[in-house]
Amino acid sequence: MDKIIDIFQFTNFRKYLDEYQAARVLTDPDFTRAGACVLLGLPKTRSYYNDIVKGKKLSSRMIPKFVEVLGLNKKEARYFETLVNLDQAKTATERNAFFEELLKQHPDSHRILNEDAYEYYNHWYNSVLFTALEVVDVSDDLEPVQKLIFPKVSVGTLKRSLELLERLGFVRKNEDGFWKSCRESVSSGAYNNSDLVRQYQLQCFELSKQALLANNENPSDMGTFTFSVSDDAFKAIAKEIQGLKARVRKIIAQDRKKATGVHQLNIHLFTNLKKVS
Repeated sequence: MDKIIDIFQFTNFRKYLDEYQAARVLTDPDFTRAGACVLLGLPKTRSYYNDIVKGKKLSSRMIPKFVEVLGLNKKEARYFETLVNLDQAKTATERNAFFEELLKQHPDSHRILNEDAYEYYNHWYNSVLFTALEVVDVSDDLEPVQKLIFPKVSVGTLKRSLELLERLGFVRKNEDGFWKSCRESVSSGAYNNSDLVRQYQLQCFELSKQALLANNENPSDMGTFTFSVSDDAFKAIAKEIQGLKARVRKIIAQDRKKATGVHQLNIHLFTNLKKVS
């Protein structure tokens, strides 16, 4: 079978399945989502393919069946299985391992992301060091700033981080011999990869946990609550959060006083109940 759609264009297997079915049905009218269930050996269900696309777990037993129906060769099949494992990984460590494997398997990993960008978002301390350069004077001797960073990281780690920031063009030395940032902020927009940003967010959430448990003198403001509202109210809350983030960014951009601290803001809004059909 000629390739309907290139799997190496994707880093999310559900999106791949969604677009594959939509493309194939144009030339194969029987390949509806219900028809795909028959080809998968599941004639008694019409919703399985659609359920997988929408988020249902894909078992390891069913992966070979999908590979056959999708007409994937050996290399593509390995990539598909890694996509599934990446999506369904239960821990940040597992996700990192599968993402590394994905990069190795992709024929042109730079189409997924720039390696330096991946390194930047793969370690939380890169963004902390980048931001700290505006708060303290940092020379090639990184021990003074290393003593300030929470949680603790080694001087060697910070040295590699500084080399990365310089390589990315984010920092340079000023006339006094101190490393300073060349830009006001770093956005994930330039490296728009959901899995990459998710890795970074998982690390930030872990930092929140450590800050909560540390019971140190660093200022923090943490709170959480659970509530029930209508879909319309939930959408309104989500919109408010987007507005809050925009207002916070505006405050940061308009702050003309010298920075005196490095802070982290994590906002979580998620649903505890699955949709009732």
